[in-house]
Amino acid sequence: MSEDRFEGLLGPYLLGELSVEEERELEDHLAGCSECRDELVRARQAHAVLQELAAGGPPPELKARVLARVRGEIPARSRDGWRLWVPAAAALLLVAILGIWLIQSTIRDSSDEVALSATALAPKASGDLRGEKKGENFQIELEVRELPRLHKDEYYEMWYAREDGGRISCGTFRAQPGGQTTVNLTAPASAVSYPIIEVTREPDDGDPGSSSEKVLVGDLRSL
Repeated sequence: MSEDRFEGLLGPYLLGELSVEEERELEDHLAGCSECRDELVRARQAHAVLQELAAGGPPPELKARVLARVRGEIPARSRDGWRLWVPAAAALLLVAILGIWLIQSTIRDSSDEVALSATALAPKASGDLRGEKKGENFQIELEVRELPRLHKDEYYEMWYAREDGGRISCGTFRAQPGGQTTVNLTAPASAVSYPIIEVTREPDDGDPGSSSEKVLVGDLRSL
C-alpha cells in the first residue's frame, strides 16, 4: 500500500469507516511512520474543533480561532487529497454551524417586541409583535390598534415576508370595534428567515395569496 494511500485512509479511520483489514494495515503503518502519525494528530485536532463547534453556539472568537486552525495547524499540499479535504471540510462546516447559530439567535432574539408601522392605507394604525419558539413552531402574539374597519367579506392576515416576494402566512384575524385586538398566531420556526412583517387586508375570495394591501409593516432586522 503506497504512502499516499495510507494518508488517504486517515480521514475514514477517524470516522470509523475502514474495514477491519484496512484498519489493521493502517495501524501497522502508523507504528513505523512518524509523518503519518503527525498528520493523524493534526486531523484529530481538526475533528475535535468541529465537534466542539457542533456542540454549542460559537463564542465571539470562533471565526479567528477556527480559521487559524484551518490555515495553520492543518497544512495543505496539492499532492495530498486528505490534507486538502480537512481544511475545506472544516471551513464548510464552520459556515453551516454559523448559519444554524444565526438562525437560532434570530429565533431567541425575536422574542423581543417588534413595533409595526402604519402604511398609507391605514395611517392611524399601529401594532406590536412578540414571539417565542415552542417546539417546532413559533408562537406569535400580535397586538394591533386603530386598524380600518373591514367589510363583511374581508379579514386581516399576518405574514412573514422576504424582499424577493416570498411569504409565509401566520394566520388571519378580525379586529374589534375601534380597530383594536390582540391575537395569538402560529408560524413554523423556519419563518425567521423571512425578516419582514406584514399585516394585510384580504378579500374573502378563496385566494390564499397576499393581496399586497399592507396596513402594518415591521422588520425583524431592526432588533
